[in-house]
Amino acid sequence: DLEGMIKKIGKDKVRIICSGPASEIEKVKPHMDGRLPIHFAELDTGALLLNALPKGCPDNHVTIWPEFVVPAGKMEEFKAGFPKFYAATKSGPGAAGAFFYGFAVAGDSVYCREGYKNAEAAMLHGADVKDIVEEPMKAVGAGNFKLNVIGPAAELEKLKPKLAPRGAVFWELDSGAFWM
Repeated sequence: DLEGMIKKIGKDKVRIICSGPASEIEKVKPHMDGRLPIHFAELDTGALLLNALPKGCPDNHVTIWPEFVVPAGKMEEFKAGFPKFYAATKSGPGAAGAFFYGFAVAGDSVYCREGYKNAEAAMLHGADVKDIVEEPMKAVGAGNFKLNVIGPAAELEKLKPKLAPRGAVFWELDSGAFWM
């Protein structure tokens, strides 16, 4: 039971993020209450669905979920960089292996939702944005950046050499996960 687990860990140590288009978040909010620590991250209108999502099969994709904590007064400047990332994502070699890519905002945090068919596709995308990724990093500073990587163990092992030095936290996807 999720509620019991949160009580055991401590509500202050749990963060549930619900991310999606504003219209979909509004449908979810009425069904949530204060028992769960939920943060709603509204997806930017430029977000991309690059390839069809699988259906009715095991989930073995890789999700990369960076979080940028944007300093006060810099959010609009930070968001002004989104189009560069969308353009590089759509036109780069990594697009063929990407499922989705988009920025979502919750308070002073900006998340980038990235989903890839496998580790190789994620690394191709990394090359696509390599020349522009330092700009947002400078804006927030190293202490205001977190990198979460979720996927099957074998895919995570392929990503660790590149992403572990950047402080990535790796989350192994449950082997029973599946696409509906």
